Amino acid sequence: MRFFIAVLLLIMAASVVFGAGGTQGGSTAQAGPTANFNPSGLPIVKEKITLKGFGNQNVTHKDWNDIWCFNETEKRTNIHIDWTTVPNQGFAERKNVLMASGDYPDLFFRCAFTIADQVNYGSKGIFIPLNNLIEKYGANIKARFQEEPSMAKSLRMPDGNIYTLAYRYGSVATMQRNWINSRWLKNLNLNIPATIDELEAVFNAFKTRDANGNGNPNDEIPFSCREFGATIFDSTYSAFGIGNLGRIQFPNYIDLGPDNKVRIFAITDNFRQQLEWIAKLYAQGLLDPEMFTQDISVFTAKGEQDLVGAFFGGDNSSVIGAKNYQYFVTAPPFKGRTGQAVFNNLGANFVIGTSAISGQSKYPAETLRWLDFFYGEEGATILYLGQEGVTFVKQPDGKRTLTPLITNNPNGLNMPQSIGQYAIAWAGGGCPVYATDEMERARQPQIVYDTYEVLKPYVKVAGIPILSFTVKEQEELNPIIADMIAYINEARVQFITGRRQLSQWDAYVRDIKNMGADRYTAIYQAAYDRWK
Repeated sequence: MRFFIAVLLLIMAASVVFGAGGTQGGSTAQAGPTANFNPSGLPIVKEKITLKGFGNQNVTHKDWNDIWCFNETEKRTNIHIDWTTVPNQGFAERKNVLMASGDYPDLFFRCAFTIADQVNYGSKGIFIPLNNLIEKYGANIKARFQEEPSMAKSLRMPDGNIYTLAYRYGSVATMQRNWINSRWLKNLNLNIPATIDELEAVFNAFKTRDANGNGNPNDEIPFSCREFGATIFDSTYSAFGIGNLGRIQFPNYIDLGPDNKVRIFAITDNFRQQLEWIAKLYAQGLLDPEMFTQDISVFTAKGEQDLVGAFFGGDNSSVIGAKNYQYFVTAPPFKGRTGQAVFNNLGANFVIGTSAISGQSKYPAETLRWLDFFYGEEGATILYLGQEGVTFVKQPDGKRTLTPLITNNPNGLNMPQSIGQYAIAWAGGGCPVYATDEMERARQPQIVYDTYEVLKPYVKVAGIPILSFTVKEQEELNPIIADMIAYINEARVQFITGRRQLSQWDAYVRDIKNMGADRYTAIYQAAYDRWK
């Protein structure tokens, strides 16, 4: 009863905050823009208007009603946003209560709506389709869609409509890569391996020849893994001809086969060969025996003790520890059974579902143009990097760098906290903004860009799709995913550790097919066909 009363009070509060217009089902009648509206240029409106906004305020952010990025945007657009914000803790519950209330703000901002949310709320009119508004008034968004066609296609739901906008961040931030200990290589007079056979030889040398030079030839771990063992698979998918749809589909075990049709790669001979190779490394003691159970803190502690020879991940300093990270260098992708060196460990450099316009808004065109501002250089800089001369400066070569106020804050704030007093886009992410690679460079360590140059010549992916499903498709997928993905995740570890023999491969494949593999593949094929 207490929970019911609490939810009822939250719903009543939402009604008070956002007003009592509209219906439970979603949209009210929307008039076209008035003479107060400027279809292009700034300001967006001649006389100031106020929109109601609802959003998720990260713990690093200053109050959105009194933060520089939104105050400055108001000066330039003549649109004031009256924000109701909720912190990370409790946001999902508060958002769900609001969505059930029937009374909505003009604007949802940084709300992380799932694909299911977009399909559901879009079909009910709670979110309006943005297609026509973008075509008429979204000059910046349209230009960005041309630059990032994957982003445009991923935003389009199965009914053909776009209901939310995306957070686009720098391409290099999406790259996972192989890191290898250059000091160990130097100690043993070894080169960076180029093939999986050479990699195995290097691991054997690390294991047996006191690579860290501490006098103990038995404490080296040639390869360790964070995230409970997942990265040992990711690191060599491309060497076995797997994963051409990018890292985003790795957890779903989906890629394109030689016929360019969607397949479950976890039942292919390519995957069996990869398991066989990894199992051989494990049996020889070349892989961390704890890698399938340890968390990142245990992994980092091993890195601090100079026990790790190689690993797979993003920015190395954030996971291997500060003491030895400078010795780790990026290895190009390894040639394997395909005979080619291919890099496919790219995630999408955007997330969708960040923002939406309510069907009850009286100002849909004005709201779309306000969002569109953050897809242009001017607005994106304000939301992402903050105030020139205060949070960043332009160098003579045109590059932007963060000031000591951000990088070495006098009050002891870390970088997300210090930038979050002025601008919110990368302090927590998830905002509707198009951050160029040049903007991203201002905040990323130089090593991230250095390693990108190593990998760039090998990038070969068929696409990096964020796929969306109809309600019926998702209902069919849910029970298949619950059984099949969990089964594959468990079986691959069993095959590697020897708790299950690869002679049982045919039985493993039959099990997966009996769990609905054909229907799973067909649904993903339909979603991919819509996307492409």
